[in-house]
Amino acid sequence: MSLLFDHVIGSFDLDGASLCVPDDDALDDHGDVVPVRPVAEFAGHHDELAHPEADWVCIPLHEPNSAQVTDEFVAFTDHSLHGGIFVFERDGKRDFVDADAFGATGLADRIRFWHSDYVPETYPPSYDSPVDDSEPARNPIPSTELLDGLRSHVEREREATRRQNRERAERRSPDGVYEAGGDAVPELHARGRDDGTYRFHVDPPADVAARQDGDWAFVVESVFGIHEGNEVLVHDVDGTRENGPFPVPATVERIRGRSVWVAVDWAEVDGATALESALTDGDTTYGLTAVLNPVPFDREREAIDSLADHRFRDVLAGDRPITFSNGAAARSNQFDAELNQEQQLAVEHALLADDLFCIHGPPGTGKTRTLVEIVRRAAQAGEDVLVCADSNQAVDNLVAGSSRSDEADPQSLHAYGQHGDGDYTLDRVNASQSANDVVRRAYSDVPGRADVVAVTNNSAATLAREFDLVVLDEATQSTCAASCIPLVRADRAVLAGDHRQLPPYSASDEPPESSYGHSLFEHLYADGGVYDGVGLQLQTQYRMHRDIAYFPNRRFYDRTLRNGRAIDPLPDRPAIEGYNVGGRVETVGHSKSNPTEARLVAHLVEDLLSDVPANEIGVITPYSAQVSRIRETLTERTDAGDRVTVDTIDSFQGGERTAIVLSLVRSNAEGTVGFLGRPVDGPCRLNVALTRAKQYCAVVADWHTLRYDVDGKCTDLYSDFYQFVSNTDRLNDVDPEFIPV
Repeated sequence: MSLLFDHVIGSFDLDGASLCVPDDDALDDHGDVVPVRPVAEFAGHHDELAHPEADWVCIPLHEPNSAQVTDEFVAFTDHSLHGGIFVFERDGKRDFVDADAFGATGLADRIRFWHSDYVPETYPPSYDSPVDDSEPARNPIPSTELLDGLRSHVEREREATRRQNRERAERRSPDGVYEAGGDAVPELHARGRDDGTYRFHVDPPADVAARQDGDWAFVVESVFGIHEGNEVLVHDVDGTRENGPFPVPATVERIRGRSVWVAVDWAEVDGATALESALTDGDTTYGLTAVLNPVPFDREREAIDSLADHRFRDVLAGDRPITFSNGAAARSNQFDAELNQEQQLAVEHALLADDLFCIHGPPGTGKTRTLVEIVRRAAQAGEDVLVCADSNQAVDNLVAGSSRSDEADPQSLHAYGQHGDGDYTLDRVNASQSANDVVRRAYSDVPGRADVVAVTNNSAATLAREFDLVVLDEATQSTCAASCIPLVRADRAVLAGDHRQLPPYSASDEPPESSYGHSLFEHLYADGGVYDGVGLQLQTQYRMHRDIAYFPNRRFYDRTLRNGRAIDPLPDRPAIEGYNVGGRVETVGHSKSNPTEARLVAHLVEDLLSDVPANEIGVITPYSAQVSRIRETLTERTDAGDRVTVDTIDSFQGGERTAIVLSLVRSNAEGTVGFLGRPVDGPCRLNVALTRAKQYCAVVADWHTLRYDVDGKCTDLYSDFYQFVSNTDRLNDVDPEFIPV
């Protein structure tokens, strides 16, 4: 239930203990209700707490006002007639109290510290910290190898991105790329040659022209996503020059309003004379598609070069121990009194860290809340704090969370900055471009020097200042190289994430070629990492019904997660269930869709709407084509369809809903499941999918395809999942002809 209870169980001598004999007033209602069922549930997983004669789980009692364990216990059992009860001795006989009523008694107070939500003022002398004052590297690597590996990864990723984007641009027109949300200018016309470059004039679509209303400043950058320095392809949109060397590789040299100057990469062009004539023909309609924005890669290279002379080089290579003696913990006071034991320990060690500290935060364990407390206390201690994540969405989640204009989310930085309690001044770099309304309004113009600065990893390169502490959230979604950008701007770092979920994005569909394509969090903390296991895992999850959490906990988290509170399932439904259905799989570009599954998903969503608001239902799937298919089907079936979130698993990472319907799409006799079967990241993707739901999770799939054994596939994972759903009578076979959609 908590790190402390783990410790106590290991040292408790049941043979020398006795069933407790409580005072009469210890059974009175004391008002505060201790969540005793999760404590009993956790104790039940430990054979050493099983009574040798009775069918009891024996829970040690601690002293009334401290966490010091006694030689008494209270027993829990699931009685055939009375249900869950707690057993004790009274008047020489065994007596009991119903489990729900027991939680409010004074006797229940004597097991409260076994639950993470209750934090003792002091810990027993025998209780050791999970981290020593000095932790040596477990798996050091030569620093030259580290730097060379990082540089090589950046260049491989640069080339892979260039190749991937060019292949996509050559297959589609600029207008097609633009309409699909990509970076492209659908239409422009030549305006002649200018000092070795070719000038073009952008002719925007009618809706863009109306929206801009004559203000063309930065329209190419903000609307079409084309920037100075971009590598692009110039297309002959009219198709009038069939024999020309189009599309033509070029680089954007300058942008002024609607004018764009490009320099042609002549080394890759055949027929230079004909092209010279074509690019000065003002009657031909051209288009631009982006091939590569070199800025992110250049910033990563610059950060790696800076790392060579930075104190973090030795840390990342494991050339010295990491230590815990920083004074920020002593110079600050606890703000959030409701942090549980692991969260408090994580905060304390993060503030004590002289170099870095890793916080492993599985789903629903309060990682964001913990990071907010770290930032508040570091600012109180007089430190300048840099807060980063790889995406704007992740940064804004930490900055504003679910804040509204009239109410700040108490688990966000916004609640404690200048617009809240005033603990610090907070700045959000590039706030005017944020998709979050609260962020845009509150942080577009922050005067003076802020105590806390929030920015994406890549944009941290634009900051002209140094920081005492960098807090890197969702650190497992950022590559080592990308994380180096904020890292070299700070003296010490706190990394938080979950390496059991999706890894950083790669330009290739395959997992990274080297460990440097993984996250810095994995490089340091995960199995085989430089400081393997030096950090702290948050172990109490508050999001999911225990049946939803059961399989991920057993399969992905080595049974380390505890259920912090009882979550009720939806009425008349199991918390998790599977639907077995086949169906034709269609290939759409590089993606897949399954119309039969889409129909079944729509039916399940319609049924859920009687119990769950539309905005609390999520539908997730591995494939973007299935996202489109499900959206279409939902729109046809229900007026509430546009309020139901439908997205890919990857895009939904970090999200949660009351109810989740998962569509896995693949259906074939060969057992092929594509990237879902890759042993490197297939389990991570399934973990993300199964841990988004709070009260209900439905898994729609062809279960034969999932568990059929194929070489190179993580068959054991899907077989195990099938056994879990099937053996608990939660698998429903569906005949496609009877789906009422």
